[in-house]
Amino acid sequence: MKRRVIMVGVDGSASSRAALKWALKEAMWTGAQVEAVLAWQREDAFVPATSMGVHPYREKPQRHPAQELHFAVLDMRAEVPAAPDVVETTVVGQAKDALVRASRHADLLVLGTRGHNALVGAILGSVTAHCLKHAECPVVVIPPRAVPS
Repeated sequence: MKRRVIMVGVDGSASSRAALKWALKEAMWTGAQVEAVLAWQREDAFVPATSMGVHPYREKPQRHPAQELHFAVLDMRAEVPAAPDVVETTVVGQAKDALVRASRHADLLVLGTRGHNALVGAILGSVTAHCLKHAECPVVVIPPRAVPS
C-alpha cells in the first residue's frame, strides 16, 4: 500500500510554519509522509562597472534556502512531540508553479494564508489562491492562529 504524502509550502512566514505544524499533526494521525517545499528565486549577480574597483553597493546578504527550510522544520518538529521525519525540498523558481508541480505527487497540499485584506488574493496570498485553482490534489489552507499549541 502506497504511503500518503502531505506536501507543505514553507516560506519562513508564521502562516507557513502553522501549515507545517498542522501537517505534522495530521501525519501523526494518519501515518502519512510529510514533505516541506521551499521555492525561491535566484537573484541576479550583476554588478555595474565602477572606477577604481570600488563596489558601489553594500554586500548583499546571501540566502541559504535549504538552511532556512531546515531550521523551520526543526522548529516545528520541536513543537510537535513525536513528530514524524520530514522530507525537505528546495526548488528554484516561482512558489506557485513549484507547488502546483509538487501537488501532482501529493495526496494533500497544505498552505498558510496571510489574512490581511478583503480581497481573495490578499487574504490568501497570490500563491495560495493560485494553488487552490490549479493544484492536482486537495488543498488545505491554514491560518496562523488555527493551530493550537
